[in-house]
Order: sequence, then structure tokens, then C-alpha cells
Amino acid sequence: MTMDCAAIRQSLGAWLDEQLSPSDAEEVRRHVDGCASCLEEKARLERLQLSLRGVLEARAATISFEPFWREARRRIAERRPWHLRLSERIRDAVPAQRLSWAIPGIILFLLGLLYLEPYLRDPSKGNQAAVESIDGHGFNVAVFRETKTKTTVIWLFQHEARDEPSEKESPGEPSF
Repeated sequence: MTMDCAAIRQSLGAWLDEQLSPSDAEEVRRHVDGCASCLEEKARLERLQLSLRGVLEARAATISFEPFWREARRRIAERRPWHLRLSERIRDAVPAQRLSWAIPGIILFLLGLLYLEPYLRDPSKGNQAAVESIDGHGFNVAVFRETKTKTTVIWLFQHEARDEPSEKESPGEPSF
């Protein structure tokens, strides 16, 4: 890739900081070696870099870093409660836009559970059946109702006349 002077000047800082790929760095070096204006720009950036380094090193010598490191060690050793650590991890992991959808999502989940609850229920539980006996107009009627399948069965029957009533049955009870 051939670069013009404007592109080379954009890349000079990264080249001086050794942040370019080897092929791009080689292209910038060849261009700077052959272009007087880009060579002058490189020299200007190097002088600026040296003067900044000198000022920062002089200023750093006067700063006491011990309070900084003491506070850093204290914060590293500090044991925060588990719920604060958990809330920070959740806050970092879930952006605010996703968190705003949490409440409607929870509501939809709960509504889905309520809707599916009859299908998830154990079939042996909650199933009610009732048998009712009715004696009317000379006919005996038994009605069996089951709520789960919504089944109703009606039996019409007559009493059997017996000479001796058994111990289990009273004389007026129907036999099925």
C-alpha cells in the first residue's frame, strides 16, 4: 500500500511508539527517509516527545507515591459484602438498555407460568369426581361427574328385591 505525505504524518506518532504492523512501519520508514518534509515532522515529534518525557520525569520525582500505593493496597485487601460485589458484577455485565427489559420479561414469564400451570399439574391431583344418587318417580338415578375431563355419566337402575338383606347393604340401597 502506497501512502501519501498526509497519511504518513497521521501514522508518524504510532510509528515512533512502535504501534504499527511491521509492513506499515517499513513503508513509513522508507517514505520518511526519502521525504524531507516528513523527516522534519518526525524530528519535531521526537523533540516534543523528549521535552514531555523530561517534564514528566522531573515532576514524578517530586511526587510521593507512597499514599497512592497504601490506598491501593487497602482497597485490594478490603473485603466488601457479597451483595455489593454481586450487584457490581450484574451492573457491569448487563447494560442499562437490557436491564430496562427485565421487568416486562419477568411479567411475561410469570404470565406464561400461570397459563401453563394447568398443563404442568400432576394429573392425579386436583381431579374431582362425584357420584350422586337420586330416587325419583320410581327410578333410581346415579350421576357420575368428573371435572377434569368434564365427563358426566347417568345410570338408571332399579332396586332388586331380595329376601334377606346382606349385612353390608341396607334394604333400601341400590346395587350397581
